[in-house]
Amino acid sequence: MSENHVFPVRVLRDLVSNEAWAGLTRFQSWTYASDRTLLRQGSEGTHVLALISGMVKVVRTDRDGRQRLLAFRGPGEILGEMALQHGGERLADVRTMSKCKAAVVPAEDFHRFVREHQLAYPLAVLASSRLREQTEACDGHVHERLALALLRLVEVSGGVRSFSLTREELAQHIGVGRNSVRKALERLGPDRVEAAKCRINVISVEALRKALAGSISA
Repeated sequence: MSENHVFPVRVLRDLVSNEAWAGLTRFQSWTYASDRTLLRQGSEGTHVLALISGMVKVVRTDRDGRQRLLAFRGPGEILGEMALQHGGERLADVRTMSKCKAAVVPAEDFHRFVREHQLAYPLAVLASSRLREQTEACDGHVHERLALALLRLVEVSGGVRSFSLTREELAQHIGVGRNSVRKALERLGPDRVEAAKCRINVISVEALRKALAGSISA
């Protein structure tokens, strides 16, 4: 995998006008502590969240009880809109990774907002971008998948380099076992990334980019 073929992360804030984003965030906002569930899998889609600050993770629990960490989301994202379009039931949990602030937009207001600002196409572009992210997360050598996931974390967070994540969660995200993540971390090396028990620290963004470009020998 080459870094030249890594598509940039897209968020709703990038696809709409300043006026449109301001319209979403004018709804009542709340501040949430780390490790809170903002949206729960299986619950009714009564509203969406416009994420103003902080980081969240999207986690789905399969029928057999296994969990999959589908994605990371940062400031400028809209959360929970899929439930408003497909049957009204949330397909995954959204959990905070840090202190977060989000505006709560009722479903009826969000539908009206989409019509008024002609957001149907931007939302379709966003959905396509998210699908591409999930596809890339499970493509390539394990150390490349890990490097890509960490680079995207830094990007969506706005430059944060320390994240409340475990090796198991990273394994869920890139579709491998925990031992494979351990080996990938060793291969990337402490000059690129350090892993504590429940925290991942990105040491060098540039070195991770070089890892994607193939500078680590196979």
